[in-house]
Amino acid sequence: MKRSSSIAGPVLIAVVVLCVAGTQANAQSTSVSGVVRDSHGAPQIGAVVDLLRPDFSVVRQVYTNDRGRYRIQPIVPGVYEVKASGAFFLPTMRENLRVFAGSRQVVNLTLDTLYEAFRWLPATPRQADEPKDDWAWTLRLSANRPLLRLLENGPLVVVTDGVGSEPTLKARVTVWGGEAGFGNGGVHNDFEMERSPDDARAMILRADLGPGVTPALNAVAGYEQRLAMGRTFRTVSAVEDRPDISGGPRDQGLQAAEMRSGETMSFGMVQAEAGDSAEIVHLGGTLLANHPFAEVSMRHGETLIAYRVSTAPGIQTVDDLDRQATVEPSLAERNGAPELEEGLRQELDVERSRGNLRMKVTAWRERVDHPIVSGGGTISQTDWNSGDLLFDPSSGLLRAAGESLNGDGMMGELAEQMTGSAWVSFDVAVGEALNMNGSAPGSETVAQVLDAMRTAEVPMYSAAVHGKLAHAGTEWRASYRWQDARTVTPVDAFSDSVQDPYLSLFLRQPIRIGHVMPSGVDALVDVRNLLAEGYRPFLSRDGSTLYFAQAARCVEGGLSFSF
Repeated sequence: MKRSSSIAGPVLIAVVVLCVAGTQANAQSTSVSGVVRDSHGAPQIGAVVDLLRPDFSVVRQVYTNDRGRYRIQPIVPGVYEVKASGAFFLPTMRENLRVFAGSRQVVNLTLDTLYEAFRWLPATPRQADEPKDDWAWTLRLSANRPLLRLLENGPLVVVTDGVGSEPTLKARVTVWGGEAGFGNGGVHNDFEMERSPDDARAMILRADLGPGVTPALNAVAGYEQRLAMGRTFRTVSAVEDRPDISGGPRDQGLQAAEMRSGETMSFGMVQAEAGDSAEIVHLGGTLLANHPFAEVSMRHGETLIAYRVSTAPGIQTVDDLDRQATVEPSLAERNGAPELEEGLRQELDVERSRGNLRMKVTAWRERVDHPIVSGGGTISQTDWNSGDLLFDPSSGLLRAAGESLNGDGMMGELAEQMTGSAWVSFDVAVGEALNMNGSAPGSETVAQVLDAMRTAEVPMYSAAVHGKLAHAGTEWRASYRWQDARTVTPVDAFSDSVQDPYLSLFLRQPIRIGHVMPSGVDALVDVRNLLAEGYRPFLSRDGSTLYFAQAARCVEGGLSFSF
C-alpha cells in the first residue's frame, strides 16, 4: 500500500502538469482577429481594439496595423465583448462572443460617426419626438442596423450581436379599417416585404388593397444599392388605382404612377443628397409633373446645420421616397382639371443636442401652389357640376384646391427624454395658412368660398409625449396641435414632421397569450383629431351643408402579423 501511494503521487502531478500545459497551449492557439473599417469600407489605421469581460473590464488592448487588421492572442476560453474605437467615431462593440478552446474567431467591426449611426436607426432617421411609422417600412441595409446603447458608467456605443443576427427576409401582413382620411376608408389588407440579400443591397415591396366592388390598389416597389465612396442610390416606383374617387359627373376613377430616385453622398462631416419624383396622374384629364429636391447638411460635434430645397409636400429627403404618407398624390381639382399641390420651399435648420435634450430652430420660405383644402358634408348638384371638388365615397370626404400662398415661417422645437423611453416635446411656430372667414348662409358656392379664402400669418403650438413600456412592449403617443380654427391649411404645409391637428392618440400593443396567438402579432389603434375640432361649416345655395377643416377626425384600428 505504501508503494502504491508513492507511485500515485508522481502520476497525479504529471496529470496536473499535462492539463495546465494543455490549457496554456489552447490559450496560446485561441485568438480573435479581424479588420476595422469605417462605414465606407476604408480600413482604419491605429484604431483601438479592446477585449472585454461581460462586466466590461479590459482583458487585452491592441491597435490595428496599416491595413486595419488586429489580432488578440492568447485568450482563455470564455464569453467576451470586442470593442473598437477611433478618433471622430462612436465606439463599436460586438457582444456575446463565445470563444472556445483552440478556436480562431474572426470579428470585423465597422466604425460609424454619430450622424451615420442615427441615420441607420430602424425605419428612417427620425427626431427623438417623432413616432414610429407603423404603417410602412423603409429600406435599410442589413449591415447598418446598429443599436445605440449607453453603457453603464461608459460611453455611447454601437452594438451588434454579430453576423447573421438580422434575417435577410422580413414580411408583415396588416388588416385594418376605419375612417383613415381621404381615399383610405373601409377595411384594408396590407402586405409588406423587405429583403436584404447582402450588405450592399436592399429591396422592398408593399401593397395595399382597399374596399369596393373594384378594390382600390396602392403598390410600391423599391431598390437600394450602396455604392463606393460613401454613396447610396435608391429608386422607388409606385402605382395607384382608386376607382371610387371622382371629380364630378364626368371624371371618374383616379390612376397614378410615380418613379422616384435619389442619391446620398458623404464627405466627412458633410452629407449631401438629391433626388427627383416624376408623376403621371389621370382623372378625367392627364397631368404630368416633376418634383426635384436636395439637401446639404454638416454635423460638428452635437450641432447639425442643414439646408433643404423641395418642390412637393413631404418629399424633402431620400428617406421620404418610400414613406406611405408621401406616395399618394397630393391631388385636388379646380375648374374641372386635376391639380397637384406643389411649389418651392427653402429651409434652414440648426439643431443642437445636449444629453437628453434636443433643440432645433427652423426657418423657411415657401410658395405653395394649389394647396389642398379638406372637407366633407352634403354636396349640392351645382357644386358637383362645378368641377371644383374631389369626392371619396369610402370615407365621405372631399378635397378642393385653394388659392396659392407665399410666405416665410419659423419654428422652434424642444424635446427631452424624461424617464426610460418616455419623451416630451414642444413646438412653437408662426407661418402662412389659408384663412376662411364666416360666410352668409345659403348664398355661396364652393368656388366662391375658395376664392374668398385669404392668406394669414398665424401661430401654431403643439405638445406631444410618447414612449414604450419595456416589459409589455406597448408603444403609445399622445399629442395636441393648436392652430387658429379659422385656418383650413396647416402652418408649414410642406413638412410632415409637425404633429397631427388637435388631439391625437396612437397605441400599438403586442398580443401574447401563451400558445394561443403566434408571436409577432400587434394590435393597432390610431385616432387623429379626436374631438373633431377646427371644422368651418357653410351653406350652399340649395341649403346643403359642407365644411372645410385642417383635418377631419380619423379613426383606425387593426392587427399586424410580422414574420
